[in-house]
Amino acid sequence: MKFLSSILAVLILSIASLAQYPEGPNTGKANTPFAATNFSATFNGPVTALPMARQNTSTEYAFFSQNASVAEKVTVRFIDHDIDVNYTSSDFYANDDITGGTVDVANTVHGSWNGAPYTYTYRTFTLDGFTLTKRSRYIIVNAREVIFLQQVSRVGYEDRPEWLDFEYSLRIK
Repeated sequence: MKFLSSILAVLILSIASLAQYPEGPNTGKANTPFAATNFSATFNGPVTALPMARQNTSTEYAFFSQNASVAEKVTVRFIDHDIDVNYTSSDFYANDDITGGTVDVANTVHGSWNGAPYTYTYRTFTLDGFTLTKRSRYIIVNAREVIFLQQVSRVGYEDRPEWLDFEYSLRIK
């Protein structure tokens, strides 16, 4: 009886842990599962780990993928000091984005991913004569770790299916 109770407890906990992430649409646009120390996600193609970058008070690890239509990137940033785990911090990173362009304020959203607050932005900008869009999710994982999930495509290309697969596949470890 104790054995059956243990199995039931494990099943319940397993189901509860799966429920913490919403189910994505699985459009089939993301097809390259990738796992790193702090996250896993499904990208749109082969993933390149970029060199570690040291900023003023933080260290970044970035992972990049692209196909003919979309570029995707996950950045994991470790901060040398504590930050608040709230929307003020995720807004700080959203507002600190140096991409420029115009942020669509109507599509700026606050939410929670696995209990971590995030700010989502959608912006339009110009680079090398091309007008592009950038979807970003700035997630405050804890007081010393943030994850940025970003996707860039040309204006006019319907990148939402890729974004939905990419963003919903993110699992924070």
